[in-house]
Parts: sequence; C-alpha cells; structure tokens
Amino acid sequence: IGPLSTITITDPAVAKQISDQGSILDQMEEPVTDNVNFVNLKNVFLEHADEYLFFRSDHHWTHRGAYYAYSEFIKSVGMTPVPIDSLEMKVLNDGYIGSMYNYTGDDRVGRFFDTVEAYLPTKSCTMKVFFGNDTYSEWDKCIMTDYSNYVAFICGDNPYTVINVPENPQDKSVLVIKDSFGNAFVTYLTEHYGNIVVIDPRHADMNIHDFYSNYQFDDIVFMVNSSSANTQAWYDYLASLLS
Repeated sequence: IGPLSTITITDPAVAKQISDQGSILDQMEEPVTDNVNFVNLKNVFLEHADEYLFFRSDHHWTHRGAYYAYSEFIKSVGMTPVPIDSLEMKVLNDGYIGSMYNYTGDDRVGRFFDTVEAYLPTKSCTMKVFFGNDTYSEWDKCIMTDYSNYVAFICGDNPYTVINVPENPQDKSVLVIKDSFGNAFVTYLTEHYGNIVVIDPRHADMNIHDFYSNYQFDDIVFMVNSSSANTQAWYDYLASLLS
C-alpha cells in the first residue's frame, strides 16, 4: 500500500490537521494474516522524507518514491533491490504541472513546477499494452522517455499490460493489480521477473482466474495508494475481477 505525500510532513502544526498516513498503514497491517505479505512502507518513507518522493503539483509519488516501495517489496520476497544510484536517471520534464492543478484550478498550484525523473531499467524488455476493445500497442520499453508526464510509466492506466524481460528467468512471473501508483512501481520489477502482468481493475473487464490460468505467478502484488485502498469502490473493482 502506497502512502500519500502527507507522510513526509514533519511540521506538527500542519501534521495535526491531516490524516496520519503512518497510523493508517499500521491499522491496515493489523488484521492481515500470516499468509499475506503486507509490506508496511511507513518507516522507509519517513527515513527518506527529505528526498523528492512526491510531486508537489500532482497526487502521485515520483519515480524515486516508487523506488523505495519497490525496494521494500523486493527485500520482503527474498531478493536484492538494484541500487538506485546504479540506474541511469533521465529528466523527462522539468516544468511539469500535474493533476492537483486540474483538480483545484488554483493558480498557486500552477506555480509549483515539478520535475519528472525516470530511472531507466538496466535490462531490455518488450511491453504489450491492451487498451480495451481488442486494441493494443507494443513497445520495446516500459518507460516512454518521449513522454513528459506521469503517463511515461508503462503508458499510464490501461486495462492490462504484459511485460516480458528476456534476460530474466521466463518461469519467474508476477501479477500486479494496481491503481496509478503502481505505474512507476512496475518498471523496477523488470530487474527481477521474466514476465510481468499488470491489471488495473478500474478499467479491466475480465475474470483474472480464467484469463491468466496458464500463468504460474510467483507473486501477486496489490499496489494501490492508501486512500483508494480504503474505499468501497476499490473493493468493488477487485470483486469485478473475479466475477
């Protein structure tokens, strides 16, 4: 579960006026049974709170923020995360104005220019993105470096996406069920898995058990922000994947 940007706020006067993201994550972890791997991101985000983890004009985390979610997940399943400093970083846009300006229409938000940074995978991959109505496109990358916004990561929100990494073991597969926070997260998984299947239940229209019965997934990951995860709508989306 990805925390919202308010987790990085340390000013007590401001913090008392907003929801405590760390507490929310702890409460979500409490009822989780032993056969579910709940990766609590509270501590790692507090540890790196002074870094550029979230956009100022957009509700998403940055690619660096997504990296820390990836690193904690990968460690939790017994693998070693690639050091972020070993990845080539490319600036896609240094004048980005994101979703919060569109949501609020507040000119003050329109003056918060963000930088869209992408940490490029070390391994080549192919990506097939399905848009619905049997239409799809294919690329030889999972980060669209010619895009200048958050859609650069796996081409944004789509019903489902399949990424293949020839260099990785082809019998090592992962299923990611996500909202838009998962887009930036998924790109790092190319360092470990041969096959990555991504489903956005807000847009998908399928029974995932029937659709992917031939896959032998090593891991199934739910990557969604803490606000979405605590809504009835999200549970309804998930239920639709099994109907």
